[in-house]
Amino acid sequence: METTNQLELNITTAATFEDDDIKQTIIEYGNNFKALEQYVKNATNSINELDDNLLYKVGHILWNKTPASGSFVGWIVTREGIHAKQWLANKKYNVGNLVKPPIDNGGLYECVVEGQSSTTPPVFLNTLNQEFYDVAGATWRSEFNYEVGDLTFPINGGKLYYYICETAGYSSTTEPVWSSVQNDTAFIDGTVVWRKAKNIIWKKVGTNCEFRPFGKIE
Repeated sequence: METTNQLELNITTAATFEDDDIKQTIIEYGNNFKALEQYVKNATNSINELDDNLLYKVGHILWNKTPASGSFVGWIVTREGIHAKQWLANKKYNVGNLVKPPIDNGGLYECVVEGQSSTTPPVFLNTLNQEFYDVAGATWRSEFNYEVGDLTFPINGGKLYYYICETAGYSSTTEPVWSSVQNDTAFIDGTVVWRKAKNIIWKKVGTNCEFRPFGKIE
């Protein structure tokens, strides 16, 4: 039997007819019908509903469960890869979680050290297996006017934890003892209120798949 390129169905052709076993041929055609049924029924309301860590090959189609005027008939894979949801700000990620960058560069990234993402996306490095921190920013400054949402790091350059300004104000004349603060705990520095957060470490582990909508419904 020969195998088709897209759905990998096993079929009998003129070239294989003499050698194909009748019983096995019938079984394979039954398997083909199951695969075709799954292919036709493969539908979703949104690409974001898909489970992560599934491989999708070029040409794979997902039908739109809720087609409407102005929407699309479905989505088709134009780049083979693993599905992952887009990186989100201020989100806790665990080891093994997968993401793709908000500005797609084709990369698939895995969380290798758990933590909380920044308020803005990191620079997603495009070198395979190269690790990098999610959060980057300036080191702490004394008697500085901090605004809500500002991020800072200890003067010693440590990047394992970072600090988010929750209440605006002026920092103290002396640097806080950062190590004395528990993770995800708020504390006062002058008139600033900081919250400690763990910095995520990401690494590129492969390629994310790309779905493109097709068949716009007028």
